[in-house]
Amino acid sequence: MLCPTSPHLALLALLSVAGAVGPGEPCPSEMNLIKDRLQVNCSGKGLSVVPLALPRNTGILLLSTNRLASVSTASLQHLPALAELDLSGNALGVLHTEAPLLLLQELILSHNALELLPTLQGLPALTRLTLAHNNISELLPGAFRDVGNLTELNLRGNRLRTLPEEAFEGLAELKDLDLSDNALEKLPRGLLAGLELNTLWLSGNQLRTLPSGFFPEGHMFAYVYLAGNPWRCDCGLAYLQAWIVDNDISIYIQELSSDGLLTENDPQSPVCDSPLKHHGRPVIQLQPVCGKAGDTDLDIDGTMTEEGTPVPSATAVLVKQPYKPTCTPSVYHNTHWRGCMPA
Repeated sequence: MLCPTSPHLALLALLSVAGAVGPGEPCPSEMNLIKDRLQVNCSGKGLSVVPLALPRNTGILLLSTNRLASVSTASLQHLPALAELDLSGNALGVLHTEAPLLLLQELILSHNALELLPTLQGLPALTRLTLAHNNISELLPGAFRDVGNLTELNLRGNRLRTLPEEAFEGLAELKDLDLSDNALEKLPRGLLAGLELNTLWLSGNQLRTLPSGFFPEGHMFAYVYLAGNPWRCDCGLAYLQAWIVDNDISIYIQELSSDGLLTENDPQSPVCDSPLKHHGRPVIQLQPVCGKAGDTDLDIDGTMTEEGTPVPSATAVLVKQPYKPTCTPSVYHNTHWRGCMPA
């Protein structure tokens, strides 16, 4: 004789199954209608390894906010259609790319513990690479040669102090380069050679000057972010000051507001940190009075010297001048070209 199942036991069993959580829980999936790819969400499940039981046609895999300390592309070979991979917010110290992911276009590695740039072989289709907020302190020459199709590279919030001139060699397709919030103290003259950038982020570093010829001659940027650096406003900054005047419609600042991030044209956002008499003044408002061209130093009294010889006519290094915008910026989406309407 079969005993009837207790309603209380049945309900308890149902609740225990419905409430089961943890690393073994299946990752939900749905079609991303905008990108027309199957998106699988394994975020925040406490995973320490990449799960195997994933749909073969997964196009977008979200593995953020887990406990992944090491990931190998070999663990993703059962996902031949994978185009986007989000590994942000883990404890990732190592990424092995010995096994190719031929269709991978976007790789997000932000907010991890990477100290070295991963070897980026086997990712020929990669166009977007995010390495923000790691512990990377050095880039080698040609570090990104294996991913020559990159259009966006985000290195924000690392520990970079300087860069080799060939750091971004081979990135002819690169449009957006974010080097903000590092510890960069100086940059080589040819760093941007061969690049056709739309957007360059240099804000929030320790830059005091930029070398003459740093920006490719004749190239028009959509956005350049220079705020938050301790610019030294002597004759060593004459090149940057003149460039800002000529490219005022390209100088932008991004700030938090009650409506979220606000991006606006602000050519007065780069300000002097030193010398003391210019502290807090917008770089664009200062005009160099530097005497003859050549190697120059700033004397204690504020006059210029050239190779140790005083230049009598240079009684001040920079003098304040009013800023007159060449045009009125128009309003548009902050990830696209910011046009300018005649004033």
